[in-house]
Amino acid sequence: MDNMNESLLEAYLFETDSLLAELDELLINAEASGTFSADDTNQIFRNMHTIKGSSAMLEYQSLMEISHHIEDLFFYIRDNGMDSLASKQKTKLFELMFESMDALRAEFEKVKNNEALATDVDTLTLRINHFLSKLKGESVSPSCEKEENIPSGNYELLVHFDQDCGMENLRAFMLVNALTQEGLSFTFYPADVETNPGSSERILQDGFKLFFDTEPLAKEAIEEIQNAGSIRSYEMITHVKETQKETPKSAGPEVAKPAIKQDLISVSLSKLDSLIAIVGEIVITESMVVSAPAAKNLRDDNFLKSARQLRKLTDELQDIAMSLRMVPVSGVFQRMNRIVRDMNKALNKNVKLTLIGADTEMDKTIVDGISDPLMHIVRNAIDHGIEDPETRKNTGKQEQPEVILSAKHTGGEVIITISDNGQGMDTDAILSKAENNGLLTKPAESYTKKEILSLLMLPGFSTNTEVTEYSGRGVGLDVVKKNVETIGGTVTITSERGKGSTTTLKIPLTLAIVDGMDLAVGNEIFTLPISNIKQSFKATAEEVVQDTNGLEMIQYLGEFYPIIRLNRLLDLERGVSDISEGILIWVESGDKSYCLFVDSLIGEQQVVVKPLPPYLNNFGIKNSGISGCTILGDGSISIILDGAGVYTAFAEAMAPKKQSEV
Repeated sequence: MDNMNESLLEAYLFETDSLLAELDELLINAEASGTFSADDTNQIFRNMHTIKGSSAMLEYQSLMEISHHIEDLFFYIRDNGMDSLASKQKTKLFELMFESMDALRAEFEKVKNNEALATDVDTLTLRINHFLSKLKGESVSPSCEKEENIPSGNYELLVHFDQDCGMENLRAFMLVNALTQEGLSFTFYPADVETNPGSSERILQDGFKLFFDTEPLAKEAIEEIQNAGSIRSYEMITHVKETQKETPKSAGPEVAKPAIKQDLISVSLSKLDSLIAIVGEIVITESMVVSAPAAKNLRDDNFLKSARQLRKLTDELQDIAMSLRMVPVSGVFQRMNRIVRDMNKALNKNVKLTLIGADTEMDKTIVDGISDPLMHIVRNAIDHGIEDPETRKNTGKQEQPEVILSAKHTGGEVIITISDNGQGMDTDAILSKAENNGLLTKPAESYTKKEILSLLMLPGFSTNTEVTEYSGRGVGLDVVKKNVETIGGTVTITSERGKGSTTTLKIPLTLAIVDGMDLAVGNEIFTLPISNIKQSFKATAEEVVQDTNGLEMIQYLGEFYPIIRLNRLLDLERGVSDISEGILIWVESGDKSYCLFVDSLIGEQQVVVKPLPPYLNNFGIKNSGISGCTILGDGSISIILDGAGVYTAFAEAMAPKKQSEV
């Protein structure tokens, strides 16, 4: 793909995604109010017109056809108003629009993923046409016999057949069928050409009349008429007044408006990634220059002043570059409205979704990464967490159940919570099922409530005895945990029986730059994200105990934690072995807490995260608790540790020992 076409595609993807997201929110709000306002109707018409045009330009036929027919539908509604629709027709209109939006979104995702588009969307487009025809048919009689009852339309095609061709009514009916198969929406006169041979006389005398609401529809019909047989002549007659062709105006005097300056531009995410990478290199290079041995020995005031100014500017450059990738979570949050809407209809649960903090900003990559986890959690909350209306009524609970989705900043993290006021979780049932499935790693009575709830995130764990369309609480939570941990976050679950449950996601603002603590083990330097560090402390050998499996444990603040010696975990040749000579770091990541033993703490600094070379994945290096690396000021490389990954690697390393002892 050349640069011009690539730029066009990028612009198309950005614009269409924005328009579809805007329409999703509009549909949800309109359905709640029971109708489309005049502004809604105009907005849908404009959005569909834009999608149709840009899709046609890039030859995305399926997207163009669907949006084109919705545009025709809302052209009619715009001119006639929603009040012209009966209650059942409004309900049908909403169902048709949601179905159309699903189809458009599905085809759009195929474009994003470079997949083949659907070659046949006739089933949907014909349904839209049929619905539009029924709307028009309510205001005019299809079996009109008198001239004053002839159907009306902005554009009329007057068709005359060849003289003495015979059976003009059947030829007219064949033409109607041909135009209908092309998906065109229109009315015609005489309307009884299929059943009344006598209509041939009227056609011979006055011609066969076809009526269209828009000029493009009439022109498409002309293309078909030109290929039809026995056509002597055709003529397009415009009935629309000049004032009708103008853009609808608001009440009041017309005021000439100056052109609005465009203050926003769309930028490819790949370009932002390149910018962040370059800024990271600048930050590292600046640190290397200032930290160079030759520079440290300088006592030149001008150099020191310039170095401080350079550090200030690089910090500002870094902040600005990072801010370019920050987007609000509102887009992801608003998508949950559709999930709730569909599940309410399917499960007969009138759940209210409340959104809080939707303007909270995060890195674009992370926002994209939380979409699926949020969808799983919201679905599970409604399907398994929220009781049916009768049960809520019998227990005296608030009649309308509610799911609250909120986001807020806390330091370098964003806290996202999904809370419901449903029935809560039965921890006894969870523990019992986990025990029956052989998932417990210690006596059942020693599990805390927090640990029991964390069992829900084990692969395949579910408390639901029935398989439903949306699955039960627990199904998919292992996927949630995995996806959230992939973007550096953690998941915790709290619940109170009879009152509801809350799932909390702690997610870093960005993956590109991390506030880290540098650790020394022998001659090696490691960096651990500060968000995973609770405290650090010194200990003596006497304070260390061993559990029944021979694992080292230490009691701290009333709790026992396993000790993970980093040098042993990573098979390092050097590093202190005496507990009293090193330092313990209390690490917490998700539902895992442990104490990491290292030689010493070097200090805190902000580091630029560098991904590991792909070929290292062949050696399973990420399974060792390593998430990436960074370059320090002196040019040396520091390995970045993954808090949760270190514990997982430790548990897997100790598993054979436990098995042999059994």
